[in-house]
Amino acid sequence: MKKRVIINYLLLPLLTIFMASCTKDNGVEIDDDGESDDSGEVIVTEQDNQIVSGNPALNSFIIASKEETMYTVDAQTGEETAIYTFPDLTDFELLAGYKDGTIYVTADDNSINAVSIGNKSLLWDQAMLEYRFSSNGVTRPTCTDGVCYASGGSGVVVAVDEISGNLKWYYSSDTDGELDNVLNDNSAPAIYEDKVYVFSDEGFISDLPSYMHILNKETGNLIQKVELPHEVTGTPVFEDGIMYLPAENLYAIDLETITTIWTLEAGRAGTPFISGDKLVVNALPPGQTIRSALYCLDLNTTNIIWQIDTGVDTLWNPLVVENVVYSNYDKGSSFPGATNAKPFALDLESGERLWYNEDVSVDYSPVFANGILFTYGHDLFRTDDTDNNVGLLTIDANTGETLWLNSLFRFGAGLIPLVVAENGVFGPSYYRGN
Repeated sequence: MKKRVIINYLLLPLLTIFMASCTKDNGVEIDDDGESDDSGEVIVTEQDNQIVSGNPALNSFIIASKEETMYTVDAQTGEETAIYTFPDLTDFELLAGYKDGTIYVTADDNSINAVSIGNKSLLWDQAMLEYRFSSNGVTRPTCTDGVCYASGGSGVVVAVDEISGNLKWYYSSDTDGELDNVLNDNSAPAIYEDKVYVFSDEGFISDLPSYMHILNKETGNLIQKVELPHEVTGTPVFEDGIMYLPAENLYAIDLETITTIWTLEAGRAGTPFISGDKLVVNALPPGQTIRSALYCLDLNTTNIIWQIDTGVDTLWNPLVVENVVYSNYDKGSSFPGATNAKPFALDLESGERLWYNEDVSVDYSPVFANGILFTYGHDLFRTDDTDNNVGLLTIDANTGETLWLNSLFRFGAGLIPLVVAENGVFGPSYYRGN
């Protein structure tokens, strides 16, 4: 574990948290409109050199969905195969889990489900205590060590057996532990060592504060409940006994003492990614409400090594592969809630841009697997038929050029790509599955 000075200020309600010495050592920007020239083409800094390694032939298939149907998509050709269709009007939480030929997915009827790819059948369907259609607050499943953890629309966290779906334990994040008419929303449970970490927000119609609930992994019993200064704004990352928690600011918290080591002040911070002694995170600079920035911090000093403008305030989840950072620049959209995000690659050490694709508008943060990026989006000039230019697509991680696109998923796509390969399962930066 890296040596750090621990300041004994509790995260609990004190709010007098030690501020890291975050001085901007070097500033690098993508041009104001996200472009570097007027050609509208993919711009590659290192034309003749691979910027990351990886054998794309190792990628087997992608887990995807359209409306109520689960699919696998051949990673080499983009050809889809229907696996299982759920009842009409079923919505899925954005990310599935996978292990040994089984897809694990949560649905808006407040349930966790297991689907067999080989048999194209539903293996089990477990309510998170009770079925509630059109539930808000259902989280993606986190499956590890033979157990799937998720939180339902009732604010109740459950742990179920991966094989049988049988309920192992449950926990309510309600202030009084109630199970009926609970309106709390929780984050997806985070598993680290022998504990489960759950973050509840301020409640649907109440002014209750946000809390961190620390549970025993085996029993679900509450170990500690900590009031947070702000609502969680991204997914926490755990590394060497430290939790990096985005809750408006980004907090580095010692897990043994639950004290704050340092803080990166921000208008709102997203999900961080740690690579060696560096941390990369998308955030709104302090006092900023419109423009966001991508930061690279030195974890030994907590100084900012570089930061770049990333457009309007969408908090993307950056990925670091070897010495390359992948993320998006959002140029904004005229439609509320929509994005106009352009993928790019940066050098981790300097923040220098390696490539930027102006001709693609993507919907999600990148998923990297063996030299390929997977996402949904619009390849603007792929063909003259606009309908065939939108869907599940792949991008060469070395050049930024699009490869194949499956337009079946142009509308009604529900799941972020999860890539099953010969050497592992790959998801977005926060994926922590088997």
